[in-house]
Amino acid sequence: MKKRMDEVVNKKWKWIAAIVLCGVVIMGIRLQERGQLAVDVKKVVYSSEDLTIMRNLLREVFGQETDEKITVSTESINQELLSFVSIKPFDHGFLLTFEEPIPILAIENGLVVYTGHTTHTGKTISVFYEDDTTVTYGNVDSFSLLPYTSIERGGTLANKEPGDLYIKIEKDDKVLSLEETLEWMKEHTQS
Repeated sequence: MKKRMDEVVNKKWKWIAAIVLCGVVIMGIRLQERGQLAVDVKKVVYSSEDLTIMRNLLREVFGQETDEKITVSTESINQELLSFVSIKPFDHGFLLTFEEPIPILAIENGLVVYTGHTTHTGKTISVFYEDDTTVTYGNVDSFSLLPYTSIERGGTLANKEPGDLYIKIEKDDKVLSLEETLEWMKEHTQS
């Protein structure tokens, strides 16, 4: 019973910390827009190095349960992502057309760095994975995570009804080409 209460309190502190962090980022962006802050907050928040530092700091503060399991083989994750019927370039990424609804699942452990609405990609969610890859999914129909929320491999990020799904994959400060994107998708969705 005490362990359950500790878990509930720990989850509440995580949410409070996430909300405070989001508030600080939003306040920083507002101050930057008014010219009262010289630092480009968006660039700091979205850079891979800073995300790694923030993720590691949050792990130290909240701790992470150690998993004593040894993975012998991995299960397939998000194979539905490969069921697209067409693909075309769009806004530094690609539009994948689906005829069936699909879940968008985390392919690795990571950190949600953006959820919101953009002009070109509608409802959009970006995830920074532990392998220093940032994946942005746009034109999703629903998502239920806040920015700076940790996500575990296989966790649901968003849902996509039939239609176009935007995807952009960034690795080592470089956006992947069509061939690299397809290779990445095959590698990360199959065992």
